Amino acid sequence: MCDNTHLMCKMLVIYVALLLLIDQVVWKRLYDGSSVMDSGSLFQLRTLINRRNVVSDVSKNLTACEEFMELVTVGHVLAAAIHIAGAADIAGLSTNILSPGNSPMMNIISITKTLCHQMVTLVFTKDASKARSSSNDHVMEYAKETLSLGLLLLEFKDAVREGDGNRVLRCWKFFFLIFHATQHKNYCLEAFNLLMQYYYVLPPRYAQQMLWGRFINSEGKPGHNISADLHMEHLNRLLKRTISHLGANKTPQAIERAGKVLGVLNDILIEFDQSTGGHASSMHTIRSEAEDLIKVVTELSEKRVFTYESGRKHKTFPSIECNKLLKRIKEKKLQKWMTTNASKILKCSYLCR
Repeated sequence: MCDNTHLMCKMLVIYVALLLLIDQVVWKRLYDGSSVMDSGSLFQLRTLINRRNVVSDVSKNLTACEEFMELVTVGHVLAAAIHIAGAADIAGLSTNILSPGNSPMMNIISITKTLCHQMVTLVFTKDASKARSSSNDHVMEYAKETLSLGLLLLEFKDAVREGDGNRVLRCWKFFFLIFHATQHKNYCLEAFNLLMQYYYVLPPRYAQQMLWGRFINSEGKPGHNISADLHMEHLNRLLKRTISHLGANKTPQAIERAGKVLGVLNDILIEFDQSTGGHASSMHTIRSEAEDLIKVVTELSEKRVFTYESGRKHKTFPSIECNKLLKRIKEKKLQKWMTTNASKILKCSYLCR
């Protein structure tokens, strides 16, 4: 049998590159420095909360762009919930949820179901390429697109944090379609290869290992998983710091010793930071975002981005349509591409046996 371990290692080294590419897809579609006057646009919200570290080139500050997109997505979720509940602001939404009659959880579930059915538009059907949006409100279309793509990103990140391989795999199915629609051929092929390996090529043992072996939880707490390749980046950064302090003692033997004790050294640093109340070495600093979130929700609610108003449009995005990424996909062309590449993958797997 071919070297499945090498194949799975290749599949594990994906997290940072994938987030970078997805953010670039979102940025290319929704972020424009000239949209500062378009209320509810990403750049206008970035200016509103003064996130100057959020830049047009995502690769220059991926963390800042990630955090900003997460904040904006949560803001859109709350603004949509306020619209559905018929409230005026977050306080009104809380009053609606706590109103007598149903339990608060039932009210939350009801609002969430309505939000998903009416606002989330990232779907692919046989007739998706033929369908055109009937909405003449392109401000609302922009808001729905931001909400839908943002929720997909949050779903992927949360699935990684929870170590949920099945949810990660479901996200990959959407990523495959998005990469195909945006002509990112290499990533599209990687996504398709991953799905083919799991469903058709790998033996059950290796398939499950690939599904569940891509996470590391260095803290042993629920919801604190990170991807294997991100953990390796943390260790590489620690090794570089260790080598930089060797000074004149920097020899191949010293570097080898540093590499062998790297895992123990990382545990010691984390334990030291936690015991002294410092910042854990392997985690990014978490800033309080409550004020920024309130500003985003207030802006979106006041501009009524989720309330249909015919003829509205952003100057920078005058004809944007929600779900247009997946509407670009031609079903027959996609089937032909999948058949051709599936044959290549299966042939390669057979020759490696």
